[in-house]
Amino acid sequence: MPNQLKRSIEKTMRLYHNLSQIDIFSTPSVITVGMFDGVHLGHLSVLTKVIEISKRQNIPSIVLTFTNHPSLYFNKESNYLSLSTFQEKAQIMEDIGIDILIALPFDQFMASLTAHQFANSILIALLQVKHIVFGYDNHFGQNREGSEEFIHVNFPQIETYRVKETIIANEVVSSSLIKQYLLLGRVNQVTKLLGHLYNLTGLVIKGDQLGSTIGFPTANLQVNEASKLIPAKGVYVTRNTIMGKMYYGMTNIGVRPTVSNSLEQRIETHLFDFDMDIYGEEIRVDFIHWLRNEIKYDSFSALVEQLEKDRKDATTYLTQIHVAS
Repeated sequence: MPNQLKRSIEKTMRLYHNLSQIDIFSTPSVITVGMFDGVHLGHLSVLTKVIEISKRQNIPSIVLTFTNHPSLYFNKESNYLSLSTFQEKAQIMEDIGIDILIALPFDQFMASLTAHQFANSILIALLQVKHIVFGYDNHFGQNREGSEEFIHVNFPQIETYRVKETIIANEVVSSSLIKQYLLLGRVNQVTKLLGHLYNLTGLVIKGDQLGSTIGFPTANLQVNEASKLIPAKGVYVTRNTIMGKMYYGMTNIGVRPTVSNSLEQRIETHLFDFDMDIYGEEIRVDFIHWLRNEIKYDSFSALVEQLEKDRKDATTYLTQIHVAS
C-alpha cells in the first residue's frame, strides 16, 4: 500500500449498511460508486483521486458499494466468484483513508432505481455530493445509465472526474483479468495487478493426517467465504499468518490423486519450521509463487521425493526474493 495513502491511527472509517442509518449530510462530499472487487491497482487509482479531492476540499470521502454482486440478484444461478470478501475490501479502504463506506445489499430497491432517482435521492438529497469520481468503465442506475456524461447533462452542479484505466504490461487492470490469471495459477502476475498478494482465509480443520506420516504435516484450510475464487490446482509458495505470526510454506490445491480417489478439492499448507497444534485456528494463506501442477505419482516414495524437491524449490525461491524461510 502506498505510504502516502496510509490513514492516521486516530481516524476511523464510518460504515453504513442501510441508507436509513445515515443522517442527511450538512456538508458537501466526494463519492465514487462501484463493486471494487479485489481493490486492485485500477481501483486504488480511483480511490486515491477521491481521497485527494477530499483533502483538497476538506470534505468527507465516500465509497458506495454493494455487499452482493448485481449479477447474483439478476441471476440466482450465477456462479459469480469474488476476489475479496467484504471484510477484506472494507479493511483496505479504511487503511488507505476513506472516511465513509456505504455497503448496501443490491436488492429489488436498488435494481429499480433509475440513474435520475439514484442521483436525486442518494447522491444529492442524502449525501450532498459535489464531486463524483468515475473509473474508466464505471456506471450506476438502471441499464448503467449513470455516467460522467449523464451527470454533466442532468446534474451540472456535481463536478465529475474520470480516472483512466491502469495499464500494466500492456494489459488493462481489471477484476476479470485477475480472475483469469488466478484460474491459470499465475499468482505472480496477479500480485502485480492487485498490488498485494492474493489470499484465502479460513479455519484449520482436521484431515486424514497422511502428511504427518510422511514428514510433511499440513494445515487443511476450510475457506470462510464459499464465493471466493480458489486459484488453479497446483503447488504454491505461500506466506501464512496464524495467531498473529507469519510463517512461510507451500500450499497444495487439488484432489491429492496419489493418496485418494476422491474428487473433493482440498487446500493443504505445509509450514516450514513449524510444529504446533493449530486445529480450529484461523489461517490466512497469501499466494506468492506457483511451483508446479498437481501430479499423480506411482508410489508414496515418489510423492515424498517430489515434496522434498518442492520444499527445496520453495526455499530457493524465497531466498531469491530475499525472504528467509
